[in-house]
Amino acid sequence: MTLAELQERFQAGILSEEAIAPRFVANSKKTNAETLFAVYHNAYRLRLAEFLSNDYPVLRNYLEDEDFGSLVEAYISAAPSRVRNARWYGARLPEFMRTYARLENDVQAIDLARFERALADAFDAADGPRLSIDVLAAVSPEGWSSISFKFHPSSKFLDLAVGTAALYEAARDGRESILIEEGEEHILFWRSGDHQSCYRLVSPDERLALIEASAGKSFAEICSLLQFQGSGENVAARAGEFLTQWFAAGIISCLALDD
Repeated sequence: MTLAELQERFQAGILSEEAIAPRFVANSKKTNAETLFAVYHNAYRLRLAEFLSNDYPVLRNYLEDEDFGSLVEAYISAAPSRVRNARWYGARLPEFMRTYARLENDVQAIDLARFERALADAFDAADGPRLSIDVLAAVSPEGWSSISFKFHPSSKFLDLAVGTAALYEAARDGRESILIEEGEEHILFWRSGDHQSCYRLVSPDERLALIEASAGKSFAEICSLLQFQGSGENVAARAGEFLTQWFAAGIISCLALDD
């Protein structure tokens, strides 16, 4: 048997549900092969559990140790690690929770996990330019209708259950959880220039503007859609307010002006 074959069989044993020692694992003077192999088998799962606990500390506070531990055990069994970088191991946990019998109907827990994942993703996202609002000074009045934008790689927004942000803050701070009401809230996530993960609630019309701007639509097209959706009389001024906030947050990476 080659070294590669030994490694492959040992790994298969580690990943299996039961800690059954491969035949080539020998007894020691102090204990048997099953006990020796179980050390590695259990250590692998404990390490994955540690990764998940580090990635979702607020979710753990919310669910408490017993329920979080059961979730982690189920996830490890259903989703063995397929990547070398442990940072990505827990990325599928929020989606897994939708199929996990104990939590599949718990919108609060699922959206809390999505919230916490978005913060982690913002922190680890690729870097990119951050334009100052001063670049707008070079745009002529005639050019405003065709101006479009690209966002920083760390920025994203999610539609979550109403109260998810407040629930996150309560669970993070160890305060009593709140009851989430029906409906949605829209949250923008990004990484600041000083490498902090940030978030804030956005209004429905800003959400619409973000969707259109992310799709490469021009300022004029964004204003037209806001007007169509009934976002007020002076939609250009409203869209301008959004731009000011986006530049202030540092999430505008590129400005394009079509001829």
